[in-house]
Amino acid sequence: MGIIDEIRIRSGKISLRRELNNQRSRKVVATNLNDATSVALLLKIKDEKDYKKVTKFMKYLKEEFGIKRVFFLGYWDDAKNDPDFLQSKLDFDFFTKKDLNWKGIPIGGTIDNFTSEKFDILIDLNNYFNVPLRYLILKSASKLKVGRYNKENEAYFDLMLSNDQDDFEMYCNQLVKYLTMIH
Repeated sequence: MGIIDEIRIRSGKISLRRELNNQRSRKVVATNLNDATSVALLLKIKDEKDYKKVTKFMKYLKEEFGIKRVFFLGYWDDAKNDPDFLQSKLDFDFFTKKDLNWKGIPIGGTIDNFTSEKFDILIDLNNYFNVPLRYLILKSASKLKVGRYNKENEAYFDLMLSNDQDDFEMYCNQLVKYLTMIH
């Protein structure tokens, strides 16, 4: 990573802190997966395997819990090449580096549509801090925001799950376990 990228990331984190300080309180509504009608998933997509893992999890949530709307917003960290497997659909959209401002904050219609929708549950599937995705979580109108436990994440999520491993399937199983226990 070059010095310019480091400056951009630092600037993005400063912008996020400012946004956090300006956030108005919102009413958190804890929703069980069995009662949810809409779920949003966020993930930085590194390759087609990531995309397939998320679409498999989306299908599972729809079939197992009868969730009517499961939407996936992916972040592709490349401004020049959109791979063939990333095609916007009714339940999937994505954004790239070209949709970020200089500080790494996502902008545009796709972003505005996502942040204004009141999903019952927003699930961050990433295992690290990412400025564009943290901004979406922060600005989202979702009722319950869920992600991995990390001290840096405390201000962004209503529910955090501790998971030291980088196993996507184990994390999804843990999500399902705890999101079905909510009353």
